[in-house]
Amino acid sequence: MGSLPSVGTPVVASSTPRSARRRGAVAVVGATIAVGAIAACGGIPPEPYVVGEAAGRGPSEPPALTAADVQAEFDAFVAAHPGEVSLAWAPVGAPENVQTLGATTDSDAWSTIKVPIAVAALTKAGGADGAPAERREQVRAAIEWSDNDAAARLYRSLGEGDAAEEAVQAVLRTAGDTRTDVDPDTGAVSGFGRTVWRVEDSAAYAAHLPCAPEATFVYDEMGRIREDQRWGLGALTVATRFKGGWGPSEHGHLVRQIGTVDHDGGRTAVAFVVRPEDDTHETGTATASALVTWLAGRLGPAEAGRCPGGDTLPLGTPTTHASVPTTDAPTSSQADSTAPSDPAAPTS
Repeated sequence: MGSLPSVGTPVVASSTPRSARRRGAVAVVGATIAVGAIAACGGIPPEPYVVGEAAGRGPSEPPALTAADVQAEFDAFVAAHPGEVSLAWAPVGAPENVQTLGATTDSDAWSTIKVPIAVAALTKAGGADGAPAERREQVRAAIEWSDNDAAARLYRSLGEGDAAEEAVQAVLRTAGDTRTDVDPDTGAVSGFGRTVWRVEDSAAYAAHLPCAPEATFVYDEMGRIREDQRWGLGALTVATRFKGGWGPSEHGHLVRQIGTVDHDGGRTAVAFVVRPEDDTHETGTATASALVTWLAGRLGPAEAGRCPGGDTLPLGTPTTHASVPTTDAPTSSQADSTAPSDPAAPTS
């Protein structure tokens, strides 16, 4: 992974790129997270590319962060975290302004596709207020725990044949994703999870999600992810809402997320895909947390978007609610939290 500084090594101000020095609304948080998140992952060295201090801004706000601004830094990040990494972000409410860095050979959606599936299922059931309690509990299980069985029941509730695929694709099309074709549910864990969902398309969907009234219940549940799945965006100490996924794709183990991070009075949508060179879930999630911390340290007010018609949920951390009934609780044969290294374990 190259020669990396030890924990606590300061970042010299003169070596910090100008684009990063002018930003930093989330940078101080990011510096703390990088050490804490990585220390919990088997002694992997700390992320060396996080800005250590938030510099003061001038009288005018910095321009929007573009991929070109940080391409060299991103290349250095990937060199220090061997494997493949792709990252995309956009201001919430402006999905057309997606910025993308890197590429991965595979882009399997895995459990991130449970978000539009849940939105489609609730919409068909009459919305969160009109849907039966059982359907809402299935959404909670599919999003909070990444319960595969609950997600499959949501998918099957959309109809037979092509009806379910078309219903989920309609949700994506509403958000401006014109390319993604949902794979059918084959009855196996890897059914709709094998959908190819490009990182830029999933980021654009995430930028639309907080602005869609029909998605409010699902988006709210994305703020209550179980503790053992709180890597990546979940490692930040600012308010985030997200959904992760992971599994063995054709060229190796993938971990990925879609979601949003609150900062500077608005939100930025983020999506990423990581395939670690050693194909382990532990390295993948550690890289994911370092990647999000790296990006968070570079976000500023220009990336903090708001919904044109008003946000469906206020900024900040969601409140908790009663647990899902134990009848819907995931078992070891269906829960995404089962150790991915176990060949018999389900994927996310």
